[in-house]
Amino acid sequence: MGLAAIVLNKYELMKLLSLIVALTLTSIISNAQNAKEILQKSYHTCQAIQNGYFETTFLDKRMHKKDTAKTDYNCYFKKIKNDSLLPMSFHATQIFSNGSKSELIYTGEEYVMLTPKDSIAETMSTTIWAKEIKSRKHRSEFFAPVTSKKSSPIQHDSMLNDSEYVYKLIGEEKINTHPCYHLQVNKLHENDTKETLMVMKEELNLWITKADYLPIQYSLQFDNVMNNDTMIQYEKYILNKYEFNTLKDTTVLTMNSIPSFYKLKDYSPDKRSKPLPNDTIAPNWDLVSLSHEKISLQQLKGQLVLIDFFYKNCFNCLQAMPVLQSLNDKYKNKGLRIIGIDPFDKNENELNTFLKKRGINYSIVLSGKETAKAYRVSGYPTLYLVDKSGKIVFLQVGYGKDTEATLEEIIKVNLAK
Repeated sequence: MGLAAIVLNKYELMKLLSLIVALTLTSIISNAQNAKEILQKSYHTCQAIQNGYFETTFLDKRMHKKDTAKTDYNCYFKKIKNDSLLPMSFHATQIFSNGSKSELIYTGEEYVMLTPKDSIAETMSTTIWAKEIKSRKHRSEFFAPVTSKKSSPIQHDSMLNDSEYVYKLIGEEKINTHPCYHLQVNKLHENDTKETLMVMKEELNLWITKADYLPIQYSLQFDNVMNNDTMIQYEKYILNKYEFNTLKDTTVLTMNSIPSFYKLKDYSPDKRSKPLPNDTIAPNWDLVSLSHEKISLQQLKGQLVLIDFFYKNCFNCLQAMPVLQSLNDKYKNKGLRIIGIDPFDKNENELNTFLKKRGINYSIVLSGKETAKAYRVSGYPTLYLVDKSGKIVFLQVGYGKDTEATLEEIIKVNLAK
């Protein structure tokens, strides 16, 4: 009798556990479904907004920076249906953390950059500078759920069935006195261990008002691993004040809103000097490495020298580093010397820690601003290969997937000479 009771209890326990698992799964599915329904309603709310005024705060923490930058935006806007360049006309004021200000206006025909300090309004015509204006789109979506054409990053319709994403309704919270739903969306990543950068976490959090399904706050976080270093990038957008679909006087979105004392001037792109061409004798430099070694290009004559102009917070520079280290390991005993020149970073301890995490042991020098000017560096990384006679035989601005193969081939040729 006792044994039967024990067996029965075990059977009942199994049933109970199965029931708990089933209820848990049902709860998870229901939670995700609720989150999706809220996102869909929020999307429709944002799509229905056609004009208005808002004030936002943007917090931004880049991968290799300790501090979070803060920018406030005040923006009047009106959506434009058939504009191929930008999704709306706008007049926005940017207020930076140091107190400085700038203004941007897009009328649909002109993109204007106003500098209050100098009272200058630099104007770009859409007929002449369409490509340049379009490239600035990311600077003009001051609160993307409301201003972008697809109400990014709010997912909707078929996107909600994408198995790459996990949806969760965290709960209910108050943001600036508004009762809100707090939603979380995580994107699942299958990382290739051969990739230089691996995304370990991509998380979107949204706070959507219960009253009208308006997103009034959202954040994006990326946890990345690159060259054995974990880096976090974080962005947060806060909608502090807003009045939507109430804009009647659109003068603020025209050139007439520019104060009369401003001087109008046509846009002039940066006239960046071209890098030094091949067959040029490389300018000499004398610098001190992080290991306190005095190095000059003149003393390296007779060796093949690969110069890498870089800085710590440059993503493409980070991608190039393991390639340069690999080349250094292969050819340093065959006549190749790699020198990294950093014109911007000043903290030796921080840079040493940064390099140690990545296993970088070729020579790195600081205080390279004048050297960068002499080599006409305008983009990063910039790579120069200087042959044994001191002549430039290879130049590349930026980094691409073919960089390693291209560099290695020309290094082999020149070492064999």
